[in-house]
Amino acid sequence: RLTSSSLQTSVRQQLAHCTTMAPRGCGTTRALVGACTLAVSCKLLTDVSSSAFVLGPQHVLSHARPTATLQQAKVAASFADASTSNLAGVSVGAMSALGVVVAASRVQARSRVAARVVKGAPSLLQVLEQKNLLSLAEGLKLLSQAESAGLDLQTVEQLGLLKFAEKNKLLSTAENLVTNPQTPILWGVGSLFLGGADAFYLATQEQVDFFGWVLVVALGAPALLLAIGALVIFSLTSGTSKLRTFSRLETITTYSPDGKVGKFNVTEAFRDATLLQTLEDRGILSFIEENRLLTLAGSLVNKPLTLTQSLGVLSTLEGTRLLSGIESAAADNWGPFNISFAGLVLVPLALALLLLNPFGFGLPLALAIAAPGLLFIAVGIGVSAISPPLPNKQ
Repeated sequence: RLTSSSLQTSVRQQLAHCTTMAPRGCGTTRALVGACTLAVSCKLLTDVSSSAFVLGPQHVLSHARPTATLQQAKVAASFADASTSNLAGVSVGAMSALGVVVAASRVQARSRVAARVVKGAPSLLQVLEQKNLLSLAEGLKLLSQAESAGLDLQTVEQLGLLKFAEKNKLLSTAENLVTNPQTPILWGVGSLFLGGADAFYLATQEQVDFFGWVLVVALGAPALLLAIGALVIFSLTSGTSKLRTFSRLETITTYSPDGKVGKFNVTEAFRDATLLQTLEDRGILSFIEENRLLTLAGSLVNKPLTLTQSLGVLSTLEGTRLLSGIESAAADNWGPFNISFAGLVLVPLALALLLLNPFGFGLPLALAIAAPGLLFIAVGIGVSAISPPLPNKQ
Protein backbone atom coordinates (compact mmCIF):
# COMPACT_ATOMS: atom_id res chain seq x y z
CA ARG A 1 0.00 0.00 0.00
CA LEU A 2 2.97 2.32 -0.50
CA THR A 3 1.61 5.28 -2.45
CA SER A 4 3.58 7.34 -4.96
CA SER A 5 3.31 10.51 -2.87
CA SER A 6 4.80 8.89 0.23
CA LEU A 7 7.57 7.35 -1.91
CA GLN A 8 8.43 10.73 -3.43
CA THR A 9 8.44 12.35 0.02
CA SER A 10 10.78 9.69 1.37
CA VAL A 11 13.16 10.01 -1.56
CA ARG A 12 13.23 13.80 -1.27
CA GLN A 13 13.99 13.60 2.46
CA GLN A 14 16.85 11.14 1.93
CA LEU A 15 18.29 13.22 -0.93
CA ALA A 16 18.13 16.44 1.13
CA HIS A 17 19.81 14.71 4.08
CA CYS A 18 22.61 13.22 1.93
CA THR A 19 23.37 16.42 0.04
CA THR A 20 23.41 18.38 3.30
CA MET A 21 25.95 15.99 4.79
CA ALA A 22 28.17 16.24 1.66
CA PRO A 23 30.92 18.89 1.82
CA ARG A 24 30.10 22.18 0.18
CA GLY A 25 31.54 22.49 -3.32
CA CYS A 26 32.22 18.74 -3.61
CA GLY A 27 30.64 18.10 -7.00
CA THR A 28 31.75 14.46 -7.23
CA THR A 29 30.17 13.55 -3.87
CA ARG A 30 26.91 15.23 -4.78
CA ALA A 31 26.84 13.44 -8.15
CA LEU A 32 27.33 10.05 -6.47
CA VAL A 33 24.68 10.81 -3.83
CA GLY A 34 22.20 11.84 -6.51
CA ALA A 35 22.90 8.72 -8.58
CA CYS A 36 22.56 6.41 -5.58
CA THR A 37 19.31 8.09 -4.49
CA LEU A 38 17.97 7.73 -8.02
CA ALA A 39 18.90 4.05 -7.92
CA VAL A 40 17.00 3.55 -4.63
CA SER A 41 13.91 5.29 -5.98
CA CYS A 42 13.98 3.27 -9.23
CA LYS A 43 14.34 0.03 -7.23
CA LEU A 44 11.39 0.91 -4.96
CA LEU A 45 9.23 1.85 -7.93
CA THR A 46 10.10 -1.45 -9.62
CA ASP A 47 9.19 -3.41 -6.48
CA VAL A 48 5.89 -1.55 -6.03
CA SER A 49 4.88 -2.01 -9.68
CA SER A 50 5.73 -5.72 -9.65
CA SER A 51 3.81 -6.23 -6.41
CA ALA A 52 0.76 -4.48 -7.83
CA PHE A 53 0.98 -6.61 -10.98
CA VAL A 54 1.04 -9.84 -8.96
CA LEU A 55 -1.59 -8.98 -6.34
CA GLY A 56 -4.04 -7.36 -8.72
CA PRO A 57 -4.77 -10.34 -11.02
CA GLN A 58 -5.03 -12.64 -7.99
CA HIS A 59 -8.27 -10.96 -6.94
CA VAL A 60 -9.71 -10.36 -10.40
CA LEU A 61 -9.08 -13.86 -11.76
CA SER A 62 -10.12 -15.74 -8.62
CA HIS A 63 -13.29 -17.19 -10.26
CA ALA A 64 -11.47 -19.01 -13.11
CA ARG A 65 -8.44 -21.23 -12.46
CA PRO A 66 -6.97 -19.03 -9.70
CA THR A 67 -3.95 -21.22 -8.97
CA ALA A 68 -2.58 -21.53 -12.53
CA THR A 69 -3.33 -17.92 -13.35
CA LEU A 70 -1.63 -16.69 -10.22
CA GLN A 71 1.48 -18.77 -10.93
CA GLN A 72 1.67 -17.46 -14.50
CA ALA A 73 1.28 -13.92 -13.25
CA LYS A 74 4.05 -14.44 -10.73
CA VAL A 75 6.42 -15.84 -13.37
CA ALA A 76 5.66 -13.01 -15.79
CA ALA A 77 6.09 -10.46 -13.04
CA SER A 78 9.43 -11.95 -12.04
CA PHE A 79 10.70 -11.71 -15.63
CA ALA A 80 9.34 -8.19 -15.97
CA ASP A 81 10.91 -7.22 -12.65
CA ALA A 82 14.30 -8.68 -13.63
CA SER A 83 14.39 -7.06 -17.08
CA THR A 84 13.16 -3.72 -15.78
CA SER A 85 15.65 -3.77 -12.92
CA ASN A 86 18.54 -4.70 -15.22
CA LEU A 87 17.69 -1.97 -17.72
CA ALA A 88 17.24 0.63 -15.00
CA GLY A 89 20.47 -0.50 -13.35
CA VAL A 90 22.44 -0.10 -16.57
CA SER A 91 20.93 3.37 -17.10
CA VAL A 92 21.65 4.55 -13.57
CA GLY A 93 25.18 3.12 -13.72
CA ALA A 94 25.89 5.06 -16.90
CA MET A 95 24.41 8.19 -15.33
CA SER A 96 26.62 7.70 -12.27
CA ALA A 97 29.79 7.47 -14.36
CA LEU A 98 28.72 10.46 -16.46
CA GLY A 99 27.88 12.44 -13.34
CA VAL A 100 31.32 11.84 -11.87
CA VAL A 101 33.01 12.93 -15.11
CA VAL A 102 30.90 16.08 -15.40
CA ALA A 103 31.47 17.00 -11.76
CA ALA A 104 35.21 16.51 -12.08
CA SER A 105 35.31 18.62 -15.24
CA ARG A 106 33.38 21.41 -13.51
CA VAL A 107 35.80 21.39 -10.59
CA GLN A 108 38.72 21.51 -13.04
CA ALA A 109 37.12 24.38 -14.93
CA ARG A 110 36.56 26.37 -11.73
CA SER A 111 40.17 25.96 -10.65
CA ARG A 112 41.55 27.72 -13.78
CA VAL A 113 45.00 26.32 -13.10
CA ALA A 114 47.19 26.37 -16.20
CA ALA A 115 48.73 22.99 -16.89
CA ARG A 116 52.44 22.91 -17.63
CA VAL A 117 54.40 20.38 -19.62
CA VAL A 118 56.45 17.99 -17.50
CA LYS A 119 60.13 18.91 -17.38
CA GLY A 120 62.06 17.10 -20.07
CA ALA A 121 58.96 16.10 -22.04
CA PRO A 122 58.40 17.29 -25.63
CA SER A 123 55.62 19.67 -26.55
CA LEU A 124 52.53 18.55 -28.41
CA LEU A 125 53.78 20.20 -31.61
CA GLN A 126 57.01 18.22 -31.42
CA VAL A 127 55.02 15.01 -30.91
CA LEU A 128 52.92 15.77 -33.99
CA GLU A 129 56.05 16.40 -36.05
CA GLN A 130 57.97 13.35 -34.87
CA LYS A 131 55.01 10.98 -35.33
CA ASN A 132 54.24 12.39 -38.82
CA LEU A 133 50.65 13.04 -37.82
CA LEU A 134 50.38 16.23 -39.90
CA SER A 135 51.25 14.43 -43.12
CA LEU A 136 48.94 11.58 -42.07
CA ALA A 137 46.03 14.01 -41.72
CA GLU A 138 46.93 15.46 -45.10
CA GLY A 139 47.11 12.03 -46.72
CA LEU A 140 43.73 11.00 -45.29
CA LYS A 141 42.25 14.29 -46.61
CA LEU A 142 40.76 15.13 -43.22
CA LEU A 143 40.70 18.88 -43.88
CA SER A 144 38.71 18.64 -47.09
CA GLN A 145 36.35 16.07 -45.55
CA ALA A 146 35.72 18.36 -42.57
CA GLU A 147 35.05 21.28 -44.88
CA SER A 148 32.70 19.17 -47.02
CA ALA A 149 30.82 18.16 -43.87
CA GLY A 150 30.22 21.83 -43.02
CA LEU A 151 32.93 22.29 -40.39
CA ASP A 152 34.77 25.25 -41.89
CA LEU A 153 36.62 28.18 -40.33
CA GLN A 154 33.47 30.28 -39.97
CA THR A 155 31.76 27.50 -38.04
CA VAL A 156 34.57 27.42 -35.48
CA GLU A 157 34.07 31.13 -34.77
CA GLN A 158 30.28 30.97 -34.79
CA LEU A 159 30.26 28.20 -32.19
CA GLY A 160 32.72 30.10 -29.99
CA LEU A 161 35.10 27.16 -29.80
CA LEU A 162 38.24 29.31 -29.61
CA LYS A 163 37.08 31.28 -26.58
CA PHE A 164 35.76 28.15 -24.94
CA ALA A 165 39.08 26.36 -25.36
CA GLU A 166 41.02 29.35 -24.08
CA LYS A 167 38.77 29.96 -21.07
CA ASN A 168 38.88 26.34 -19.91
CA LYS A 169 42.59 25.81 -20.77
CA LEU A 170 41.70 22.86 -22.98
CA LEU A 171 44.77 23.07 -25.22
CA SER A 172 47.34 23.18 -22.41
CA THR A 173 45.47 20.51 -20.43
CA ALA A 174 45.39 18.17 -23.43
CA GLU A 175 49.07 18.86 -24.10
CA ASN A 176 50.01 18.08 -20.52
CA LEU A 177 48.02 14.83 -20.51
CA VAL A 178 49.41 13.62 -23.83
CA THR A 179 53.07 14.52 -23.25
CA ASN A 180 53.23 13.42 -19.61
CA PRO A 181 54.98 10.01 -19.56
CA GLN A 182 53.08 9.01 -16.42
CA THR A 183 49.64 9.42 -18.00
CA PRO A 184 49.50 5.98 -19.74
CA ILE A 185 50.81 4.29 -16.59
CA LEU A 186 48.31 5.93 -14.26
CA TRP A 187 45.40 5.42 -16.62
CA GLY A 188 46.40 1.78 -17.16
CA VAL A 189 46.59 1.13 -13.42
CA GLY A 190 43.21 2.80 -12.92
CA SER A 191 41.70 0.71 -15.71
CA LEU A 192 43.07 -2.52 -14.22
CA PHE A 193 41.81 -1.62 -10.76
CA LEU A 194 38.28 -0.75 -11.90
CA GLY A 195 38.12 -3.65 -14.34
CA GLY A 196 39.42 -6.09 -11.74
CA ALA A 197 36.85 -4.92 -9.21
CA ASP A 198 34.13 -5.25 -11.84
CA ALA A 199 35.24 -8.77 -12.83
CA PHE A 200 35.51 -9.85 -9.18
CA TYR A 201 31.97 -8.69 -8.50
CA LEU A 202 30.58 -10.52 -11.55
CA ALA A 203 32.47 -13.70 -10.62
CA THR A 204 31.15 -13.73 -7.05
CA GLN A 205 27.49 -13.04 -7.90
CA GLU A 206 25.16 -15.78 -9.07
CA GLN A 207 22.54 -13.30 -10.29
CA VAL A 208 23.05 -9.60 -10.95
CA ASP A 209 20.17 -7.42 -9.75
CA PHE A 210 19.44 -3.74 -10.17
CA PHE A 211 22.20 -2.46 -7.90
CA GLY A 212 24.58 -4.97 -9.45
CA TRP A 213 24.09 -3.52 -12.92
CA VAL A 214 24.58 -0.03 -11.49
CA LEU A 215 27.92 -1.09 -10.07
CA VAL A 216 28.96 -3.03 -13.19
CA VAL A 217 28.36 -0.13 -15.58
CA ALA A 218 29.68 2.51 -13.17
CA LEU A 219 32.98 0.60 -12.91
CA GLY A 220 33.18 -0.92 -16.37
CA ALA A 221 32.61 2.22 -18.46
CA PRO A 222 35.46 4.26 -16.87
CA ALA A 223 37.73 1.19 -16.99
CA LEU A 224 37.16 0.80 -20.72
CA LEU A 225 37.69 4.50 -21.42
CA LEU A 226 40.89 4.61 -19.36
CA ALA A 227 42.27 1.55 -21.15
CA ILE A 228 41.57 2.98 -24.61
CA GLY A 229 43.00 6.38 -23.61
CA ALA A 230 46.16 4.80 -22.20
CA LEU A 231 46.77 2.82 -25.40
CA VAL A 232 46.18 5.83 -27.63
CA ILE A 233 48.46 8.15 -25.63
CA PHE A 234 51.19 5.50 -25.39
CA SER A 235 51.12 4.96 -29.15
CA LEU A 236 51.34 8.72 -29.72
CA THR A 237 54.23 9.46 -27.38
CA SER A 238 56.34 6.31 -27.63
CA GLY A 239 59.66 7.04 -29.29
CA THR A 240 59.36 10.83 -29.05
CA SER A 241 61.85 13.12 -27.32
CA LYS A 242 62.44 16.80 -26.66
CA LEU A 243 64.43 17.92 -29.69
CA ARG A 244 64.21 21.69 -29.10
CA THR A 245 64.02 23.65 -25.89
CA PHE A 246 61.17 25.99 -25.12
CA SER A 247 62.40 27.34 -21.79
CA ARG A 248 62.33 30.99 -20.79
CA LEU A 249 64.51 32.70 -18.18
CA GLU A 250 62.40 34.70 -15.75
CA THR A 251 63.26 37.03 -12.90
CA ILE A 252 61.31 36.51 -9.67
CA THR A 253 61.35 39.19 -6.96
CA THR A 254 60.36 38.21 -3.43
CA TYR A 255 60.14 40.26 -0.24
CA SER A 256 61.08 39.02 3.22
CA PRO A 257 60.28 41.16 6.30
CA ASP A 258 63.70 40.83 7.96
CA GLY A 259 64.68 43.61 10.30
CA LYS A 260 62.86 46.94 10.40
CA VAL A 261 62.68 47.59 6.67
CA GLY A 262 62.93 44.15 5.12
CA LYS A 263 64.70 43.18 1.95
CA PHE A 264 63.99 42.12 -1.62
CA ASN A 265 65.42 38.93 -3.07
CA VAL A 266 65.84 38.62 -6.83
CA THR A 267 66.21 35.13 -8.28
CA GLU A 268 66.19 33.74 -11.80
CA ALA A 269 64.52 30.53 -12.92
CA PHE A 270 63.71 28.77 -16.18
CA ARG A 271 60.10 28.05 -17.06
CA ASP A 272 58.84 25.93 -19.94
CA ALA A 273 56.39 27.77 -22.17
CA THR A 274 54.99 25.96 -25.18
CA LEU A 275 53.26 27.67 -28.06
CA LEU A 276 49.82 26.34 -27.11
CA GLN A 277 50.19 27.62 -23.56
CA THR A 278 51.28 31.02 -24.86
CA LEU A 279 48.24 31.27 -27.13
CA GLU A 280 46.02 30.77 -24.08
CA ASP A 281 47.98 33.03 -21.73
CA ARG A 282 48.09 35.94 -24.19
CA GLY A 283 44.43 35.62 -25.19
CA ILE A 284 45.30 35.23 -28.87
CA LEU A 285 42.45 32.78 -29.48
CA SER A 286 39.89 35.27 -28.13
CA PHE A 287 41.47 38.01 -30.23
CA ILE A 288 41.09 35.91 -33.38
CA GLU A 289 37.46 35.09 -32.60
CA GLU A 290 36.43 38.61 -31.59
CA ASN A 291 37.93 40.16 -34.73
CA ARG A 292 36.55 37.42 -37.02
CA LEU A 293 39.93 36.72 -38.56
CA LEU A 294 38.99 33.17 -39.55
CA THR A 295 35.87 34.45 -41.29
CA LEU A 296 38.01 37.02 -43.10
CA ALA A 297 40.39 34.29 -44.26
CA GLY A 298 37.44 32.21 -45.46
CA SER A 299 36.04 35.14 -47.43
CA LEU A 300 39.36 35.85 -49.16
CA VAL A 301 40.06 32.25 -50.19
CA ASN A 302 37.53 29.68 -51.37
CA LYS A 303 37.71 26.60 -49.12
CA PRO A 304 40.94 27.50 -47.28
CA LEU A 305 41.24 24.10 -45.57
CA THR A 306 41.05 22.24 -48.87
CA LEU A 307 43.55 24.65 -50.41
CA THR A 308 45.94 24.13 -47.48
CA GLN A 309 45.68 20.39 -47.97
CA SER A 310 46.18 20.50 -51.75
CA LEU A 311 49.25 22.75 -51.44
CA GLY A 312 50.87 20.33 -48.99
CA VAL A 313 51.30 22.93 -46.26
CA LEU A 314 51.02 20.42 -43.40
CA SER A 315 53.66 18.08 -44.79
CA THR A 316 55.95 21.04 -45.47
CA LEU A 317 55.60 22.29 -41.90
CA GLU A 318 56.27 18.78 -40.64
CA GLY A 319 59.33 18.20 -42.82
CA THR A 320 60.98 21.54 -42.00
CA ARG A 321 60.02 21.36 -38.27
CA LEU A 322 58.93 24.98 -38.65
CA LEU A 323 56.28 24.90 -35.92
CA SER A 324 58.66 23.62 -33.24
CA GLY A 325 61.25 26.15 -34.43
CA ILE A 326 58.81 29.04 -33.99
CA GLU A 327 57.85 27.63 -30.58
CA SER A 328 61.49 27.52 -29.47
CA ALA A 329 62.24 31.00 -30.79
CA ALA A 330 59.15 32.49 -29.13
CA ALA A 331 60.08 31.00 -25.75
CA ASP A 332 63.69 32.23 -25.98
CA ASN A 333 64.28 35.61 -24.36
CA TRP A 334 66.37 36.77 -27.31
CA GLY A 335 64.53 34.78 -29.97
CA PRO A 336 62.68 37.67 -31.70
CA PHE A 337 65.83 39.82 -31.72
CA ASN A 338 67.94 37.00 -33.19
CA ILE A 339 65.47 36.62 -36.04
CA SER A 340 65.21 40.36 -36.70
CA PHE A 341 68.98 40.93 -36.48
CA ALA A 342 69.56 39.79 -40.07
CA GLY A 343 66.92 42.22 -41.25
CA LEU A 344 68.43 45.04 -39.21
CA VAL A 345 71.69 44.45 -41.10
CA LEU A 346 70.25 43.98 -44.59
CA VAL A 347 67.90 46.98 -44.64
CA PRO A 348 70.62 49.61 -43.93
CA LEU A 349 72.81 47.88 -46.51
CA ALA A 350 70.02 48.15 -49.07
CA LEU A 351 69.62 51.88 -48.31
CA ALA A 352 73.36 52.39 -48.75
CA LEU A 353 73.31 50.66 -52.14
CA LEU A 354 70.34 52.75 -53.20
CA LEU A 355 72.16 55.99 -52.34
CA LEU A 356 75.54 55.02 -53.76
CA ASN A 357 74.07 53.42 -56.91
CA PRO A 358 77.18 51.41 -57.86
CA PHE A 359 77.51 50.72 -61.60
CA GLY A 360 73.95 51.98 -62.07
CA PHE A 361 72.43 48.89 -60.45
CA GLY A 362 71.71 50.44 -57.06
CA LEU A 363 67.91 50.11 -57.23
CA PRO A 364 67.67 46.41 -58.20
CA LEU A 365 70.40 45.48 -55.72
CA ALA A 366 68.68 47.45 -52.99
CA LEU A 367 65.33 45.75 -53.67
CA ALA A 368 66.92 42.30 -53.75
CA ILE A 369 68.58 42.86 -50.37
CA ALA A 370 65.77 44.83 -48.69
CA ALA A 371 63.06 42.23 -49.41
CA PRO A 372 64.52 39.42 -47.27
CA GLY A 373 65.59 41.97 -44.65
CA LEU A 374 62.04 43.24 -44.26
CA LEU A 375 60.82 39.64 -44.15
CA PHE A 376 63.20 38.85 -41.26
CA ILE A 377 62.01 41.93 -39.37
CA ALA A 378 58.34 41.04 -39.92
CA VAL A 379 58.90 37.48 -38.72
CA GLY A 380 60.74 38.76 -35.63
CA ILE A 381 57.83 41.07 -34.80
CA GLY A 382 55.38 38.20 -35.28
CA VAL A 383 57.40 35.90 -33.03
CA SER A 384 57.55 38.58 -30.33
CA ALA A 385 53.75 38.81 -30.47
CA ILE A 386 53.45 35.15 -29.48
CA SER A 387 56.19 35.22 -26.84
CA PRO A 388 55.13 34.18 -23.33
CA PRO A 389 53.90 37.09 -21.19
CA LEU A 390 55.89 38.24 -18.20
CA PRO A 391 54.59 36.49 -15.07
CA ASN A 392 53.27 38.48 -12.13
CA LYS A 393 55.39 36.88 -9.40
CA GLN A 394 56.44 39.88 -7.36
